[in-house]
Amino acid sequence: MALVKGTDLRIFVGTKVIANETTCDIELSTTMIDTSSKDSGVWETAIPGRKAWNLSATAQLDYADGGANYTYDELLAAWMDQTELTVSFKTAATGATVLTGLAYVESVPVKGGDQEIATVDIKLKGNGPLTKTTQA
Repeated sequence: MALVKGTDLRIFVGTKVIANETTCDIELSTTMIDTSSKDSGVWETAIPGRKAWNLSATAQLDYADGGANYTYDELLAAWMDQTELTVSFKTAATGATVLTGLAYVESVPVKGGDQEIATVDIKLKGNGPLTKTTQA
């Protein structure tokens, strides 16, 4: 088993990494459907329903960064235009798991504290299935 360094996990939009990421997260969830009845006794019962997924990241705000990186300005444009993006959650390591799907920018709030680098908290809402492949 090879442990994964958090530093190596990145969110990609198309082939570009999100610029200046400091953290990234993926949330995978299933809505549970209650099947409890009088026959269940004191125990609740359920079956799985719909699945959902979301990506989030915090990045340092830099208007000038670009090229191989997906910038705040590009995220803002995707949010304003309600553009569906192809996104991936992965490392660059050969043989690593890659999770890919379509998502919309749900929110991109900017925070600026005194004597701190301004940051943007990025929330991407998965739209449809998430596929699992292996990094070549």
